[in-house]
Amino acid sequence: MMPIAWRILFCACLTYIISQFYRSANAVIGPDLMTELSLTPEDLGILTGAFFLTFSVSQLPVGIALDRWGPRRTIIVTLVIAFIGALAFAHGRNLTELSLARVVLGFGCAALLTGPMVLFSRWFSPEKFAQMSGILIAVGNLGVIASTAPLAWFTAAFGWRAAFYVTAAMTLALLALSFWAIHDHPNPAKARPGAGESLGQALRGVATVMKHPAFPHLFIIIFTAYATFITILGLWAGPYLHDVHGMDAKARGNVLIFMAAGAAGGYFIWGPLDRVFNTRKWLLAVGLGAQILCLLVLVLIPGLSVAVITILFTVMGVMNGCVVMIFAHARSVFPAELAGRGITTLNIGTMGGGAFQQILTGYLMGWLAPKGSQAGELDYRILFGVQTILLLTALLFYLRTPDAKPHQIA
Repeated sequence: MMPIAWRILFCACLTYIISQFYRSANAVIGPDLMTELSLTPEDLGILTGAFFLTFSVSQLPVGIALDRWGPRRTIIVTLVIAFIGALAFAHGRNLTELSLARVVLGFGCAALLTGPMVLFSRWFSPEKFAQMSGILIAVGNLGVIASTAPLAWFTAAFGWRAAFYVTAAMTLALLALSFWAIHDHPNPAKARPGAGESLGQALRGVATVMKHPAFPHLFIIIFTAYATFITILGLWAGPYLHDVHGMDAKARGNVLIFMAAGAAGGYFIWGPLDRVFNTRKWLLAVGLGAQILCLLVLVLIPGLSVAVITILFTVMGVMNGCVVMIFAHARSVFPAELAGRGITTLNIGTMGGGAFQQILTGYLMGWLAPKGSQAGELDYRILFGVQTILLLTALLFYLRTPDAKPHQIA
């Protein structure tokens, strides 16, 4: 029989696939939603950002739940909510209904990254944390891949509503798998380190995390790094290819699948590198620096071919794998009893940043290309320029914090 630790990794990867699909699907179906429901760019930004905003807001209660009630219960409850959200989205008939469904999905996926990371901190040695996290996010990116060309093909044949009925059924199957696969701790007595805490003590634990000197630097970089990537892949890359290059859903999916596949491969590549180079801070600087260069090409050079754009998107996907270093950095500075709250409090930035950028850029594009007009290449170059400035500023602030080396040198 598969050892429990590897069974947990297997289950965690499958559940994270569905989470990644839900958060990224709007890039391909966004133009269809805009046409079918007469949505504006602002509407699409709000609709897409709703998932990220509620995911972010839910991180504090999820963190407390992980420490007080354990990852197993927390993950199972949130999967039930995700199942309800997927069905609601499939039934949605207008912006309000679809946005509420995305809110439910955001809550439903809230523990599907941080819960497994808490489990990894218990079932694997500390030096393997970044590698296991990298595997989780890499395999999870199959969900992003599924939300590109495969979703486009399926939508063309059966419609986007049918796609969400299918994923709802998959979510239900993953719920059953989680009952079997997940165990909270090798030592059951340590399964819920925060079980004896009052609510006030649990909240003070969150305050302790936020007072740590490294927290502001980690929070700002995670607020911006993943958000920049997912705002392109999960929201604007599809409309950009449609508006500037006239590509239909299948053609858009064929480009975006390279970006998603690059991200999946990138997480496998970056995960073990901290032990190779004995640094996390500077690996993150290299990866994000490369993404900034790709964005600058999009901003500064007009008339890029689809082939060049595909290469740039793919490189950005590969380089985005460096964000696993942020979680590894965080895991090294927060004590074990605060692992759940440390990771989830930090993860507020991951999804909160995604919501912020998606809503911000939605309003930006609505201003640049008001309803009734189609955005042009210059509009998208301005959008990418704003993202470049945000990412560069966050990286420079992060570089002020000390490194967190896997092997501390005396």
